[in-house]
Amino acid sequence: MFCCRVILLTEILLTQQPLEFRSKSKLNKPFPMKQFFKMFFAAFLAGVSMLFIGFLLVVGIVASFSAKSETKFEDNSVMRLNLNMIINERSIDNPFANIDPFGSNQTSGGLYEIIEAIEAAKNDDRIKGIYLQSGISMAGMATLKEIRDALIDFKSSGKFIISYSEIYSQKGLYISSVADSIFVAPEGGLEWTGLSSTVPFYVKMLAKIGVKPQVIRASNNRFKSAVEPFLEESISESNREQLSLLLNDIWNEMTSAIAASRNISADSLKLWANDLRITTAATAAELGLVTRTAYQDEVDALLRDLLDIKEDDSIPFASVSTVRASKDKKGKFLGDRIAIVFAQGDINSGTGDDLSIGSERIAQALRKARRDEKVKAVVFRINSPGGSTLASDVIMREVQLLREAGKPVVASYGNLAASGGYYISCIADKIVAQPTTITGSIGVFGLFFTAEELLNDKVGIRYDRVKTSKHADMGSIDRDLTEAERKYFQNMVDYFYGRFLGLVATGRNLDSLFVDEVGQGRVWTGVQALELGLVDTLGSLQTAVEIARDLAGLGEDYRITTLPEKVDPFQELLKSFGMDEEARMKKRLGILYPYYEKFQTLEKVKGYQSHIGMDIIIE
Repeated sequence: MFCCRVILLTEILLTQQPLEFRSKSKLNKPFPMKQFFKMFFAAFLAGVSMLFIGFLLVVGIVASFSAKSETKFEDNSVMRLNLNMIINERSIDNPFANIDPFGSNQTSGGLYEIIEAIEAAKNDDRIKGIYLQSGISMAGMATLKEIRDALIDFKSSGKFIISYSEIYSQKGLYISSVADSIFVAPEGGLEWTGLSSTVPFYVKMLAKIGVKPQVIRASNNRFKSAVEPFLEESISESNREQLSLLLNDIWNEMTSAIAASRNISADSLKLWANDLRITTAATAAELGLVTRTAYQDEVDALLRDLLDIKEDDSIPFASVSTVRASKDKKGKFLGDRIAIVFAQGDINSGTGDDLSIGSERIAQALRKARRDEKVKAVVFRINSPGGSTLASDVIMREVQLLREAGKPVVASYGNLAASGGYYISCIADKIVAQPTTITGSIGVFGLFFTAEELLNDKVGIRYDRVKTSKHADMGSIDRDLTEAERKYFQNMVDYFYGRFLGLVATGRNLDSLFVDEVGQGRVWTGVQALELGLVDTLGSLQTAVEIARDLAGLGEDYRITTLPEKVDPFQELLKSFGMDEEARMKKRLGILYPYYEKFQTLEKVKGYQSHIGMDIIIE
């Protein structure tokens, strides 16, 4: 598939003129003044750049120490919990977060740290309640379910939760409905229209520019919708069927949870969505979706009353990081440990980072847990749509070795554990998912593009080559696959699918024919996966930790350790300078950015893929 790159490189090497002849002809010429100024200004700019980087390093170090030293808060405090941001599996260390020289305004948090902070707030007598800001939440449904359950547990302590937002999205209402009181700005609003999944199709666009997708799916993978946008002009019946089931399951979870918290029937909630009943903030209050309309100063006054402080006194807020830092670390000095290995993002070969799964980095983390005598069990926390089959197999092997070493492995699923995300964990001792986790997608595909018409007819580029064998240029960009080549790739994809089925059948103790029936690239919610035997139980990361503890026979005396080690923010400083381009692209493309990002992901792909290939945006 990749021979075209090798050939291009060879052509460059063979046709380049010897550099020494050009350089020798200029040895006796005087040094030009223009060249001097070029070198001078280049050196000057390099010096300024180094000073700027040095300044950022100093500020970052100071900010880092300041953050670590902020561990105290007043008695009679309220923890401010802002969920209006991207929530990753765990926070990303970034001492430069408050600098933002490029104006990207990207804010993110970590689920693991948020849950720890809520638990700490529940048990700390100095915290009297939580002030919840989650009107426009950008987190996935499984993430919000985990936080929502933690907030319900927090309320069992008798402490209050107050929620306020100028506007509530559907997910914002889902998480905020646990609050004792929900306030919305009088001229604000509440979105309540139901869920949808929109799929873009590129067939006509590719045809116009002269590009052909070369798609190979496993023979019966009719539900493997990752490649549909390049083959069809509308959603197939198979994909429509699975998307309908997914959305209805998630909608049922959302409406039943809100109904229970707000004492409204789920049927009424569904009816109001169909009828577009919620037109104003006042309507939302009349129907009981929120407590009442209020301005910020009125909510502040209520918080002061709850804390029994004077009208002129400042409200003593405590941040998530401060409350979490004050938590009594259970088993801090104990020897026995449970390792939580976090794996988030697309799966590819290489090192990856905190937001992508590199096979080298994750395999190394699992290997470290296996070799550490103090680690008695592993919780493999996964939030991934899948990716490279090769990289997935490398990671799966380390899970297998952990089990062979006698260490229990419990997989914990976040928003997504589909395709490659399921592959790397299907042989775990136990699998825990949330009801709204999207999992399964047991299937394989290959995808690349050819551009013969674009190159030859539209831009006038023609390739020619010399080769030793008939199919040496297989996968070249300037020609389609032959029937023999397509059959070759089809056999490879079918082989990988068969291996995937075998792993699931063995790991889940299921009949291989049954696995094929529930496979075929089909995605399932956590609820559906439980019924099919693809997961063992529904629950949170903490549920998985407790199961791992019991399998390892640890009782209550153990310590949690997290892997892999977070990426050093100072080592990533130079890399972060390239992120302003990402921010600019997001601003320019707006709602089209996810599709640009998907093409970028495909462009980096190597080899065969076990990838869900769909984005279900719930708003």
